[in-house]
Amino acid sequence: MNLSIESTEKTPKVNFNTTNNELVLEGICIPELTHEFFKPVINFIHSIEQNPIKQFSLTVKLHFFNTGSARYILELMKTVQKLKEKGVEVTFKWYYNEDDEDIEEAGRSYSFILNEPFDMISFKS
Repeated sequence: MNLSIESTEKTPKVNFNTTNNELVLEGICIPELTHEFFKPVINFIHSIEQNPIKQFSLTVKLHFFNTGSARYILELMKTVQKLKEKGVEVTFKWYYNEDDEDIEEAGRSYSFILNEPFDMISFKS
């Protein structure tokens, strides 16, 4: 299983690291066709449901995302959360710039909505 999408001016880099089963979204997420961008990522998670692995980590390092993306990020997270039903140990990591309260709060909101603990990791830019 492999997934790799290069970043653009409006979309984040998406990469699945097979060594540690970590899916990373990194960059800016303001795609014009939000559904088309997230569809292969969500389908990739569904493929893992068919061939479960022992553990899976979703790491989000977004510097900015729009309202349309926020909805699909939540859908992606809910899809990842469903892996638990297949016995997969799931972890969520949310990175945010220590000066960016909006991105930090978004991570805390997703954690609350999903009722899942997130590793909240701040960094300096």
